[in-house]
Amino acid sequence: MKNVVFQSEPEIFTIGAFLKPLKVTDSEGKEIWVWYVSEFEDSSFKDGVGVNPKENAVSLNELIAETETG
Repeated sequence: MKNVVFQSEPEIFTIGAFLKPLKVTDSEGKEIWVWYVSEFEDSSFKDGVGVNPKENAVSLNELIAETETG
């Protein structure tokens, strides 16, 4: 990945996810820091349907998979 620097610390926890800092270059060429999800914990939902979010994937569609309901 060009212009991406992953950091492992500091790591913070938000309800249901661990977050880590990520340095990226925005569309204007300015370096900024953002949070990325490094690990999910607990249930996740999209439009009321249980989903299994992935921390990373090779495509946007693979980031979220519906879970079995029943």
